[in-house]
Amino acid sequence: MLLNHQQLTYYHNKKVEAFLNEVMLEASLLFKEIFSQKQTAALILIGGYGRGEGGIVLENGTYRPHNNLDLLYIYNGNIHRDMIELANSKLQEISKKYDIGIDMSAINKQKVMRLDGLVVAYDMRHGHRTLLGDSTFLKEHEAFSIYNIDPADIRQLLVNRGTLLLINRVLLNKETQTKDEKKLIIKHAIKAIIGYGDALLYFNDSYHWSYAQKQLNMSELKNIDKDIKELYSEAMLFRFMPDYDTYLKKDLKAWNDELIKILSSIHLECERANLSVRELNWENYFTTALEKKSYPRHSLRQKAKSCLHGAKHASVMKELNSANEMISFMQLGTRGMLSLLFPYVAYETYPKHYHSLFKAALHSKEPNEDAFLKGFLTLWSKWGDTNFVNVLRTYNIELDRL
Repeated sequence: MLLNHQQLTYYHNKKVEAFLNEVMLEASLLFKEIFSQKQTAALILIGGYGRGEGGIVLENGTYRPHNNLDLLYIYNGNIHRDMIELANSKLQEISKKYDIGIDMSAINKQKVMRLDGLVVAYDMRHGHRTLLGDSTFLKEHEAFSIYNIDPADIRQLLVNRGTLLLINRVLLNKETQTKDEKKLIIKHAIKAIIGYGDALLYFNDSYHWSYAQKQLNMSELKNIDKDIKELYSEAMLFRFMPDYDTYLKKDLKAWNDELIKILSSIHLECERANLSVRELNWENYFTTALEKKSYPRHSLRQKAKSCLHGAKHASVMKELNSANEMISFMQLGTRGMLSLLFPYVAYETYPKHYHSLFKAALHSKEPNEDAFLKGFLTLWSKWGDTNFVNVLRTYNIELDRL
């Protein structure tokens, strides 16, 4: 079985792409061995390499892939979890053999087709490469349209990326950082810049699935500050071919603090557009977002599940001002609640009239910045980003010591 040699890297580096094709061929053969043809709807490569815009990095005079390979296995019917775990375990053996990260997710085809409204669905539809099966059903699924993206999902994208800066804050609070930790801090910052820039593009009707097209679209926007445009362009170029040495010379703590300040203004501008409230500020943001019912579109099953969130947070419900706010809060779910609380923790803005609410929502004993940060990250590790737990473990971060 040969894979058709489509472009994988932004700079179309043939040696890197030949290497990646070798890895993907072995991964594809693995899936053919474990799963039957009937079970497999499609195995696709997503992320930067799926778009044909993956990154390369120069190490010891040789170019290598900079990003992980991101595989999505879409299956028909039901598959026992043990088979998925077996495939992932075998993939990690391939990962070690070739010294490249391989991330794998698996999802039922019917569930995939219900992902309309999500940024990832639009990106996946247009920016993927098929390794097994037939992905025509994705390419032809018009619901995965840029015009159908839920603004609440754009907010979630922004918060997901912004939380990386909070992880940076924790790492930078250590007395010293290893080179690997410093490189992780830089990667997090780059991802955050791109995520915030993507949100800005969306609310200026300029979002696109292609990184290169987004970079061009940002440069052509007339109403965006030139410093923000330059910051976004530099981050995108880093994604295509990183230059760590330039960033390692920076005072990373000062840089991270500066980025948080810059990105806070982008966040607020995006929410002003999202909520259609020009006088919006962090003083009135939480209640305004509830009043505007700015939570994700949910199925009946998801709504019922979200209502359980409200029942679990009765102490927070007591801090709300009206029945309307309570109903909106119940629709948020825990992840949605964290997305509304994120700006206060990230930008260290704590209006006094929200202190009781913050304490209740973040399970904090004291109304101070350290307690709120610890509470947020503890909840985030469970409800926001499950990979965060791996970061904590890898870099020996103990939230109890914050």
